Amino acid sequence: MAFEVLKDRNYGLYLGGNTVSWVGTWMQRTAIGWLSWELTESSSWVGLIVLAQYLPLVFIAPLFGVLIDRMDRRRYAIACLLMQILLNAGLFAIYALGFLNIYALLACCVLLGIGNAAYQPIRLTLIHDIAPKDLLTQAISLNAVMFNVTRMVGPALGGLSISAFGVGGTFLINTLTFLGTLFSLLIVQIRPTARSSKGGSVLFQLAEGLRYIKSVPKFLELFILSVAIAAFGRGMLELLPAFAGGVFDRGSSGLATLMAVAGAGGIVAGVLLSGTTRRSTLVTFITVGCSLQGIFVVLLGFSGTFLLAMLSIFGIAAMSTLASIGMQAALQADLDSQYRGRVVSLWGMTTVAGPALGASLLGVLAQATGLPAVAVLSGVLCTVVCIGVMWRSRFFSFGGRGRKIQ
Repeated sequence: MAFEVLKDRNYGLYLGGNTVSWVGTWMQRTAIGWLSWELTESSSWVGLIVLAQYLPLVFIAPLFGVLIDRMDRRRYAIACLLMQILLNAGLFAIYALGFLNIYALLACCVLLGIGNAAYQPIRLTLIHDIAPKDLLTQAISLNAVMFNVTRMVGPALGGLSISAFGVGGTFLINTLTFLGTLFSLLIVQIRPTARSSKGGSVLFQLAEGLRYIKSVPKFLELFILSVAIAAFGRGMLELLPAFAGGVFDRGSSGLATLMAVAGAGGIVAGVLLSGTTRRSTLVTFITVGCSLQGIFVVLLGFSGTFLLAMLSIFGIAAMSTLASIGMQAALQADLDSQYRGRVVSLWGMTTVAGPALGASLLGVLAQATGLPAVAVLSGVLCTVVCIGVMWRSRFFSFGGRGRKIQ
């Protein structure tokens, strides 16, 4: 039965708290994206603002992963949420005082990125520690569904909030929504897990986590695929403000529409994944997602109408969810608990920072060549890398050269 995991009250409370927070996060992301475009009318600035929010994941999230493996996970998560509340309240205050120009926004986004870098690994790790073990794939899939429901609802509410309360009011609403996650963490039961038993510095233990990933061929292949679909596939979704405002001249309402369509694509893919119990089926979904995402990105580049762009974006989001959530489920199922925090933090670095890095580079390139041409190039690169890795992989039964996992 799909979503049988919802019968588990513990997981339901945790998911409910996160859902409230995700709605606020998407509202704020819509506000930040639109504000950056409104202040500059530059696709490169839009990409840079996105990069500022997620670049800390590249440099410091893995260090937080070491701490997760060492510390009590509930206390760590609560401390991260309190930091998130303070940082977002600060963003609202700076805007309310009239100091939020594009440079101040960039600085604020860097700080928000640091807070996100601390919290992202524990958010992914706790799913394994809260959900029933035999329903882990369903739990991860349902997280994806709700994340994408909020991706569809959040931007629409963000557009309404900007119209009704302004950008500052939207920032305040997002700050308050973190209280939902904080409440859930105070009451849910978290299974005790093995902590890292080895000593050494943070950098030493991080290097140990990297060696662990490298020692398992399946994990290494999944990480390479994750980088490809994040940077060259989902990176284009981070440039939707520029598509809405610069290519189709649809304004903030057009941006909300495109982001909602992307959310719908993720929902459909998440529902498909929710009924997956066999690993062979999971591998099939990952293969389809990785193979087709680049094609939809190319189609976006050739989209001459807003409707065709909507269909392309739906496909990009659906294929991205099939691939990334499927790979996360395959990864989490086989991880050694002592390395979970470090590996999951590195995974979060690729899936969240990858699109930001891709958006930044693609946004700069788009200034010279235009967004449609960049979308075509990005889609081709995504397809070539994914097909190449899967063709040589032992994790996939592809091209007659590999075998499926048992």
